[in-house]
Amino acid sequence: METPPDPEGNPLEPGQEEAPGPEVSLRRIQVLNLVLVAAGSVAGLALSNRFALGVLTGGLLMAASFRVIAVVIRAVFLKGSTSPANIGIYWLKFTGMMLLVGYLVLKVRVDAIGLLLGLSGILVAITAEAVFTLLRR
Repeated sequence: METPPDPEGNPLEPGQEEAPGPEVSLRRIQVLNLVLVAAGSVAGLALSNRFALGVLTGGLLMAASFRVIAVVIRAVFLKGSTSPANIGIYWLKFTGMMLLVGYLVLKVRVDAIGLLLGLSGILVAITAEAVFTLLRR
């Protein structure tokens, strides 16, 4: 028995309720995050150099963290690699991030609020990409 087509005429896979939509682009998320970090850093200069440095370092840290997480998730879910090395990489990244954030706030004296804003820029980029993807459906 043939599977009925979706509204656009494409055949559906068995068990599939609707045709897959456009995929979320990790590249667009990363680029948008860096644009937000750059804009936030420039805007942060109006408050203070420490605040702008906090936004910049937080954004760059989270960009690197997001990249590592994407690599680990791809290895686990797309390639089926259940290697303990993937778990180790994830926890090493997590520990390194916490130590680096503590060092930046306590020793380098970057602005903690600016750092938090920079760290949260990736969430704005992910949300924007999700909205753009849904609008393209």
